[in-house]
Amino acid sequence: MTPLPYWDSNVDMEIASWFPLRMDYEPVSVNAHHSRLLSDIAALSLRMNSEFFCLTSLRSGYVGTLLRDSMIDPGRLNRIELGFTMLFGYSTPMESLLSSLLDDESDVEAGVSFCCLWDRDIMLESFKAIVLVSSNPLFDEDEFLARLAALLEKNSVPSQANLPFFAEKFGYRRFFIPYETDNLVHLEISRLLYEMEFEETRKWVGPSPEVAFPPFLGINLTV
Repeated sequence: MTPLPYWDSNVDMEIASWFPLRMDYEPVSVNAHHSRLLSDIAALSLRMNSEFFCLTSLRSGYVGTLLRDSMIDPGRLNRIELGFTMLFGYSTPMESLLSSLLDDESDVEAGVSFCCLWDRDIMLESFKAIVLVSSNPLFDEDEFLARLAALLEKNSVPSQANLPFFAEKFGYRRFFIPYETDNLVHLEISRLLYEMEFEETRKWVGPSPEVAFPPFLGINLTV
């Protein structure tokens, strides 16, 4: 597996005040309001010890588990994003799967970042996430999502097959722990790379292990 790089910026998201942050009884079925495909991706992501959080694009708008208020009231937001962004909770199996998926995908980039959830001016939570992005406004997301769902179905962990069912029936309890999946040795290596100051060292070991987050274009709509 080729590890995904880290994005050079965090992701900030504002969620509705009534969002079920800790105990969620619809982490899968809420996505059926948008499409059966996203509902399947949400279920299969749980089987990968991950979670599908959101998707924003020109075609789909703002959808996903974190953005269910936008799915119920599509006219709430007055901004159109011209790119494609998809957010998953971090897990090693999901990182491996997405890394292999993007080997043959030139329009999408992926990286690891930290996502901060906000309710107006109050930060509610911060967690480690995998962020997929494409700045191409003509990106064919339907084909990409179909490929993603097929790969998830093929590689999902058999022992986790019933997790989506029980998450819906008894509630899905989220525990956001940013470093629970990290190797402490790798964290120390990353810290040393971030703090490099000598050009001679940079020449041998390379630059800081971060990549620039692609620029996005958007349109603000007036009411």
